[in-house]
Amino acid sequence: MRKALLIALLVVTAACGAYRFPGPGGGSGTVSGQVTAYPCGGPVEPAAQPCMPGPAMDCLPKTPSGSVCGPWPLPGMALAFTNGSATVSAKTGSDGFYSVQLPSGTWSVDVPGYVRIISGPRSVVVTAGAEITANYVVDTGIRAAA
Repeated sequence: MRKALLIALLVVTAACGAYRFPGPGGGSGTVSGQVTAYPCGGPVEPAAQPCMPGPAMDCLPKTPSGSVCGPWPLPGMALAFTNGSATVSAKTGSDGFYSVQLPSGTWSVDVPGYVRIISGPRSVVVTAGAEITANYVVDTGIRAAA
């Protein structure tokens, strides 16, 4: 009888350790990616520049049609991640990349101002320990003079 009671107590104790409360888990994850602008990303379209061999920081990427103006990394762009009443901001570096730690949950993504997202996820689902890549293409609204 004593042995059976000890075994039952051991089983009940072991089962309690496996129980998890329902609802969203705690923790946070990382959302990162690159923001590129199209078309051209600046207040004035730059003049055509030849791309020389070797590193060229001011050389614009070409579009498939071969034009000089194409999407390129957008430095200093703010992204707003919103979950209910909480908003977390991220800003791109000089290379157009950003990274932000967000608590677990579903976050909507927006860009403040006149710029609009034309490609990329409008929401991200973050779980504890997750590393999510979310790249965006934004329209600056800037067009070449006719």
